[in-house]
Amino acid sequence: MAHSKEIQEQPNIIVGLDIGTTKIAIIIGFQNNEGKIDVLGYGKGDSTGVQHGLIYNITKTVDGINVAKNTAMSRSNQDFNSVYAGVAGRHINSMDFKHVITRRNGKEEVIRQEEIDKMVEDLENISVSPGEKIITVIPQRFIIDSKRETSEPVGELGELIIGYFQIITGNDFEITKIIRCINDCDLHVNDIILEPIASSLVCLTQEEKQQGVVLVDIGGGTTDIIIYVDGNPVFTKVIPIGGNVITKDIASVCQIPEDLAEKLKIGYGTCVIEKSNKNNFITIPQFHESAPKQISEPFLAEIIYSRVQMDILNQIQKAITESGYEKRIHAGLVLTGGGASLKHLKELCQYTLQRSARIGIPDIGFVNSIPSELKQPMFATSLGLLKHGIQVSEIKEIEKEKEEGGRGKGEGRKEKGERRKEKGEGKNGNGGKKPKKKTIWESIKEFLDELVKKTS
Repeated sequence: MAHSKEIQEQPNIIVGLDIGTTKIAIIIGFQNNEGKIDVLGYGKGDSTGVQHGLIYNITKTVDGINVAKNTAMSRSNQDFNSVYAGVAGRHINSMDFKHVITRRNGKEEVIRQEEIDKMVEDLENISVSPGEKIITVIPQRFIIDSKRETSEPVGELGELIIGYFQIITGNDFEITKIIRCINDCDLHVNDIILEPIASSLVCLTQEEKQQGVVLVDIGGGTTDIIIYVDGNPVFTKVIPIGGNVITKDIASVCQIPEDLAEKLKIGYGTCVIEKSNKNNFITIPQFHESAPKQISEPFLAEIIYSRVQMDILNQIQKAITESGYEKRIHAGLVLTGGGASLKHLKELCQYTLQRSARIGIPDIGFVNSIPSELKQPMFATSLGLLKHGIQVSEIKEIEKEKEEGGRGKGEGRKEKGERRKEKGEGKNGNGGKKPKKKTIWESIKEFLDELVKKTS
């Protein structure tokens, strides 16, 4: 890949790392002068040490990261020593929290960003269950003087601010294992965020987030759900079941190895029985019998349909109902992740959930020339982590300019702020809010640095 001209203009190279259940992916890129993200290289390794989004085998996971790292370096001709990583898995939990503050002179002085930041910081320091750590605090909505509801209180007048937040927590030990594996590959963790938020950055439009949308990221071991309303993430849930359970069912019923079952699922499988070819029979080699076995496509489809319907779609509907935002989802569902490539999943989802649905291709904010292999749902998280890293880097640059007090650079900062607002992504996927004196991500980084000291 020849990008020498672009690299000279934008030398800030960013790396996203996705440690998934079925694969480990690393993507290297940068933001060009037009504000688009270009990919310099990427690498993929096997993920044999992860189950249901949790790292079980440190050595195997480190090996997979190293394979992805070396491949990405070779393809891009770029060295790197730090990454932006994601966290997911069945240990992720969320809870809603209300925080109230009373302001002096609220009828004369407008609400400042620093006051909202302080509310977030207060919640970052609340006590959680033993062994749990707060990953991020997501502002959802605010009520001013018990009258007006808004998602953007800054600039309004009011004495009483009631804020509603979502607090995302994760298991301290599981997060420590992620960091240890990355450190063992001679890499530093710049930042870590919830994986469905990363996927949202590259799969959801700002219009969808405003109208109300459900992102469903179907990975190998888990299905991550995040709901956006009025531009903000308002609900998250992790279903501890992903595409691998379908493969295991096929392997069990047909009495074949899982790698062969996966090939059958991809090559002949569909989750809509009526879409299968009734006249096609698939020959399956048998290792302990003289004659191979044959199954029909409809039989294979029945296995897939049962698992998708019962353990994925029904659980998605349950999560939507549980969220309390069921009636505010007007843009339907966006399906992404490797499991979204299952044939006719969109159609079954629309029929079962009675909502519009589309497959989320992770290309929002990227140049059109990125490798076609990456324009697949399975790379949504890794591309999202790359984009998140670029956004964090941009925020830090803006804050650095503020600290330098360069009045002459004010217009440039304004242009960058407007560009982030148009993209619709802030530091937490919050819709492009103003940069903070101390960002949530910096607080998370402090937490990660503490964990690194523990594991070093």
